[in-house]
Amino acid sequence: MNRSIVNALSVSRILFGFLFLIAVILDYNIAYLIIIFALAIISDILDGYLAKKHDLIVDNGSKIDVICDFLFIILSTSAIVLIDLAPAWFLLVIILKLIEFFVTSGKGALKYDRFGTFVAHMFYAFPIVAMLINSKNITLVLTIIITICAITSSLLRIKNTRELND
Repeated sequence: MNRSIVNALSVSRILFGFLFLIAVILDYNIAYLIIIFALAIISDILDGYLAKKHDLIVDNGSKIDVICDFLFIILSTSAIVLIDLAPAWFLLVIILKLIEFFVTSGKGALKYDRFGTFVAHMFYAFPIVAMLINSKNITLVLTIIITICAITSSLLRIKNTRELND
């Protein structure tokens, strides 16, 4: 198994993000969105599985995976923002969380924590959940809840990083 296959699966999520964005803007067909979202999830699971199975886990590969995940999240959430189903400030929350994740991970291997992973999963699921619910008020409540969780996660990571460095 070649590392480039695993990386191609990761990078495919960027394509799925663009497809999600285009599908929301042009067609708004929920069946297409579910298929695109499912393909993104499958590519995420498969790249991790193959990397572990064939002992291809490296720092750069992990970083590519995380960046591709967040690009999918940003592109698909942008679609929700463009159709005015979610507030634009939520994109900033996602971007700041990605920056915080890389900064608090430091150099070398990325450092994951359970609550941060939970927040990332909420970011990941938000676009399809927002489309299924299709209610601006409910998605606003969801963005607020996810933002509170993201801020809490960031504060905990920063506190833990400082304690480790002291």
